[in-house]
Amino acid sequence: MTEDPRTYYILMIVAMFFWGGSWVSAKIIVAMAPPLTIGFFRFLIAGILFALLLPAMDVKPWKLINRDNVKILFLAGLTGVFGYGVLFLTGMRFTTAAQGSIIAGFNPASVSLFAHIIHGERLSRRWQYSGFALAFAGVVFVVGVQALIDFQLEHLVGNLIIAGAMLMWGLYSSIGKEAMKTMSATEVTAGGVVFGCVLFGLGALTEEVWSLPALYDPIFWINVLYLGALVTFVAFLFYFESIKNLGATRTGGFINLVPVFGTMLSVLILHEQIYWTFVLGIALVILGIVTINLQTRNAQRAADSAGHPEDR
Repeated sequence: MTEDPRTYYILMIVAMFFWGGSWVSAKIIVAMAPPLTIGFFRFLIAGILFALLLPAMDVKPWKLINRDNVKILFLAGLTGVFGYGVLFLTGMRFTTAAQGSIIAGFNPASVSLFAHIIHGERLSRRWQYSGFALAFAGVVFVVGVQALIDFQLEHLVGNLIIAGAMLMWGLYSSIGKEAMKTMSATEVTAGGVVFGCVLFGLGALTEEVWSLPALYDPIFWINVLYLGALVTFVAFLFYFESIKNLGATRTGGFINLVPVFGTMLSVLILHEQIYWTFVLGIALVILGIVTINLQTRNAQRAADSAGHPEDR
């Protein structure tokens, strides 16, 4: 009996909410501490949680990092944890939380780009791209005409750095796919977090982490815990569990909710300005997600009527 897909829709929405909130949290915390120190504590917390989870999955953490896995897990940590994390946090020192989260709308495009270059992947039907196009159009409208007119150089610099982070994430996604030929998604994420944490830790030493006043500020630790426990640990578990049960195409559209939640939370928490185009952007993002899921669901029904060996 197939589980109700609505459960995984909810998990995806929660995960996207956490990821959207990460832009607000990052904007708050980069004003308190340098990027490498933030990254070290974030992934240290996530690494501890993964270390507690893996034994419950009958995985011995010390056997995960063996000669066969160490190279690809290091690459995962270098790109998806350290590389992405440095660019993400550095970019947020210059731009706003709303604009940073909007740039995250490029994420599905960067993942598809590297999947095509490295693995030669394409969506099986052209109409499947229409949902992503609608959702991306929503991301563009979230930016707002007034935000484009109100040009500020530091925002441009920050947005370019954030765009670099999205490209780094696309590369990591292809590396992660290769790693998942022999490991589970949780194992790959955990291994990447461990290596990323080590790299951030070495960098934090150059920032004299032990002397930072932020270590005595509860706001710093609240945001580090949010980024480490909810954004890196819980959201990733929800994300990969949803992919396993819904498929990459159906879950991919939900990533476009990140800029929607990020912009909304930046207004509510940071009181950043919002424009009328945000409403239109939300409508297009939701329409894109519905299009992707309805079309895929119809295709799945047609396939089910023919019968799948794994369903018998």
